[in-house]
Amino acid sequence: MEIDLASLPDKKYFSMGEASNLLGVKDHILRYWEKAFKNFFSVRRVSNRRMFQKSDLITFLKIKELSKKGLNVKAIKKVLEEGDLSFELEVEIIESLKEVLKILKT
Repeated sequence: MEIDLASLPDKKYFSMGEASNLLGVKDHILRYWEKAFKNFFSVRRVSNRRMFQKSDLITFLKIKELSKKGLNVKAIKKVLEEGDLSFELEVEIIESLKEVLKILKT
């Protein structure tokens, strides 16, 4: 599911439900990512409710894409810390290694 960031509502904060609907993932997944990647989010709590900013939604999107590529939490943290340039290289290496593994298994 592709999200046009320009089409996001012009709001400062998004509730858990809004973020979940926009990103196409369940609430519990967002809570897990928030806990696992707590250094990458600036979550504000209002009346004990999580409120996410647009930058948080972008981070969630990156995590979602990286997890689709098969990366685990530790690898995703490394990618987020180093930036997107290293991500492309790592994905290429992972894909190459998967191909080698397939060849070796046959």
